[in-house]
Amino acid sequence: MEQFLKPLVEAGVDIFHASTRRFWEPEFEGSNLNLAGWTQKLSGKPTMSVGSVGLTEDFISGTMASKQESVEQSGIDELVERMNNHEFELIAVGRALLQDPEWLTKVQEGRLGEVDDFARKSLTRLY
Repeated sequence: MEQFLKPLVEAGVDIFHASTRRFWEPEFEGSNLNLAGWTQKLSGKPTMSVGSVGLTEDFISGTMASKQESVEQSGIDELVERMNNHEFELIAVGRALLQDPEWLTKVQEGRLGEVDDFARKSLTRLY
């Protein structure tokens, strides 16, 4: 991975977006760092993570491959902890915002009880 990142850094990349299915899953055995965490550690550059933020299931298994119509929400405690540990600098949020464009405001204000589970039908709604 370091051999892959080094030429990109030398070419001027100043931030990396490291996308995974579940941001909370470690990338390599023996470490709790996810892909963004390892990218930041090896490159010295800030990173953005993403992957099922605010949800219990990833996009494929929880939305597309499942017969269930919705995916349960989860808290963001682990996300906050990882960001406080500077594992990554930014987080991208997708499905949670598709379900509820006010998701961030509700999370910031501690109104998690007002956030609905992600429903597959959200993919067909335009705001």
